[in-house]
Amino acid sequence: MNMNHQLSLVLQDDLNIEKLGSITPVYNPKDTNHLERRQQQRAISLPMIKVAIVYGNRQFSYGAVTYTLTDKNLRRTPYKRFIDVLRGLRVVCVDGLPNPKIMTAYWHHKTKRKVHR
Repeated sequence: MNMNHQLSLVLQDDLNIEKLGSITPVYNPKDTNHLERRQQQRAISLPMIKVAIVYGNRQFSYGAVTYTLTDKNLRRTPYKRFIDVLRGLRVVCVDGLPNPKIMTAYWHHKTKRKVHR
């Protein structure tokens, strides 16, 4: 079983994910499929984005809301076995919970390099 399938199975049983409403991408008129293209280029799946929004550190930056996953966030969650895979994932949204509008998602390399065991 690959990691995305395992993550999807854990996601189905997680009650905190129910707080999350509908996830919609923000469409820029100049680049209508930005989020989908970046997800494919960076190997980021929708279940990963959902975990980042629910369990990530929330920060406000230039009018956007960012969610970043760290080891500390995931340590006491059902996703602790995915720490190495999810570390450093950052999701940038226009609106926060309950109905986030996602601009982009990427790997924050400085956080990805910090391994706390």
